Amino acid sequence: MTEKRPEDWEGRERRQSTRVDAQVALQLSGAEEGFPVESLTTETINVGAEGVYCHVGHFVAPLTKLHLTMVLPLRDKRGSVRNEVVKTQAVVVRCQPAGSEEGGYRIACFFTGLDGSTRGVLEDYVAQHETAS
Repeated sequence: MTEKRPEDWEGRERRQSTRVDAQVALQLSGAEEGFPVESLTTETINVGAEGVYCHVGHFVAPLTKLHLTMVLPLRDKRGSVRNEVVKTQAVVVRCQPAGSEEGGYRIACFFTGLDGSTRGVLEDYVAQHETAS
């Protein structure tokens, strides 16, 4: 499970839900001109019911609006896996250099306009990965 903040961080935590480390394919496209490419496919670093954290090759300014699509594998009570497609909008809340080894940037995206069923899928995914950790 991903820690919300380092122990020495003294700011106020704003996340309401847990994030879990997960490498899920993620497609991002710009909802406005601030996005540097038409669309890109990447992988999440972590996922929560409120947002995702991922690596991209280009700087993306905070407050940039995005369209986001990802497929989350969920297990039902019998253990069968079904893939749930999550399509939503998001806004970039942080963009930081990924570091010299990796290059590119890491961006944090906050989901906007989630309906109840999509939020439920995200919460189920997080809950399944919390118990698997």
